[in-house]
Amino acid sequence: MKFAKIDRSSVTEQIIEYLKDQIFKQKLKPGQQLPSEENLALQLGVGRGTVREALRVLVYLGLIERRNKSTYVTSIASSNNLMEGFLDRIHKHRDVEKIIEVRRIIEPEAAALAAENATAEELEKIGWHLAKMEETADNYKEFIVHDEDYHRAIFSACGNHILLEINSSIQHYMHQNQELVVKLRPGIIPHSLDYHRKVFKGIKEGKADEVRKIMRDHIDNIENEMKQIIKSGAGLKVEEQE
Repeated sequence: MKFAKIDRSSVTEQIIEYLKDQIFKQKLKPGQQLPSEENLALQLGVGRGTVREALRVLVYLGLIERRNKSTYVTSIASSNNLMEGFLDRIHKHRDVEKIIEVRRIIEPEAAALAAENATAEELEKIGWHLAKMEETADNYKEFIVHDEDYHRAIFSACGNHILLEINSSIQHYMHQNQELVVKLRPGIIPHSLDYHRKVFKGIKEGKADEVRKIMRDHIDNIENEMKQIIKSGAGLKVEEQE
């Protein structure tokens, strides 16, 4: 089958959604071999590294598997009702707290590791994404994309590829909740930017302990905002309207 080209905004998430959709609709069937990363990147119109990151998440979710340097759709992917139910459940309010708990465990440590291990090139990349966040502060959809890229860059700089893979899956699942928070409480953006500036400054200066605390405070702030939205019921109203 031929693969449609992907728009470049939020590229990794779009590829994950696109391939997941092809699997759930049985356009990609259990046991079917996917094209090589290079071929898939060419067909989708994106970079090979972006495709590789998306495939890692799908492997983590159990939808595809690597065998003999090739990638195949797994047999579990045929249980689409069960799998879709699992993936959708992560977006429900009852799971928001658990995802935030996971973020609180791994993100402060990843940021601290980045303060110890980041190269000059990786620091430049984190700073670039921070600058893009500042540029798009008045457009919450674009802001969220660059926020996710900023955090991804930190995980890339931490020196632990397993943490990077876990973060990719969390960012994917948290996207809807992040959009909800920023849409309903736009005042969080200046506070978020302040946290991100402080984290970047601490990483550049190699202050691991300081960065760990700032990132933990940032996640606590997100949790408090999310709890207020759930308590007010505003999030449910928005989802019903959409």
